[in-house]
Amino acid sequence: MLFRWGLGCLAVGLAMLAIPASFEGPVLVEISPGHAVAAADAVGILPLTIGSGLVYWALWSRRFQLNSWVSSRPATALGAVFISGLGLGLLLASSFSSFFWWWAIGAALFAATVVAASVVAARV
Repeated sequence: MLFRWGLGCLAVGLAMLAIPASFEGPVLVEISPGHAVAAADAVGILPLTIGSGLVYWALWSRRFQLNSWVSSRPATALGAVFISGLGLGLLLASSFSSFFWWWAIGAALFAATVVAASVVAARV
């Protein structure tokens, strides 16, 4: 149940963040050239944060089942951790540098590992 609510909140938050720049409203915080937090982004951050918290809570509550899965597939788990870290690294690096569109690749890699972990946790 937490997964469904969490994924629903994530979808709403991502939809808010995907609004075209012409509809976002005024810039509230300038992060770097080409990156800023606008009014629509500020509204989208709330469901994104709540959804992330719910998904992570659900994963944490199933950590013992996930541990048994990781123990039976250590190479796959190591690969998932590497891809997740690479995704977060690209996401953060692109926010504060000139790697302008690398954030999309980083977000996709990180999201893929969270979704994969959620699927595994839901099955075990």
